[in-house]
Amino acid sequence: RWRCACCSKEFVGLPTDLAFDAPVDPDALDEVARSTFRKNDDFCLVSYATGQTDRFIRCLLPLPVPALTDEFCFGVWISVSERSWNVYRDGYDSGQYEDELCFGYLMHDIPEYPSSMHLHANVVFQPGNMRPKVFLHDADHPLVVAQRDGVDVEQIERWVALTHRP
Repeated sequence: RWRCACCSKEFVGLPTDLAFDAPVDPDALDEVARSTFRKNDDFCLVSYATGQTDRFIRCLLPLPVPALTDEFCFGVWISVSERSWNVYRDGYDSGQYEDELCFGYLMHDIPEYPSSMHLHANVVFQPGNMRPKVFLHDADHPLVVAQRDGVDVEQIERWVALTHRP
């Protein structure tokens, strides 16, 4: 049994996903960036006093679990270019995208792995309103190995213990 950290509901069994709330901590931003911080369930935008704007989209980072039929996914935020942001936004409602994929940077450190912040990734747009899937590049990073070879159930249980209440 475990209790969701977001809604406090109690569940039985192993969750098949865990999600990060935001790509950046709004409280860590300067006053200008904090005032421009915009986020919904799928998009996040931050504009800075320097004129720079960061664009993020929520995606799924799939990890196979050889002992189970389902994969485990982290709900992650990926930093993307303005063009990629526009391609995704333009196709979001219809599920039809000008491009099939784009490049981006992972915006999180996944627990129990060496820093995964800013790992390079391909973002593959999915049909309909399904979240894009992320496939990491750096073949030597342990998280990339996990994405290729899978994680065990015990690893998922440790992640749940870190993020949810008993």
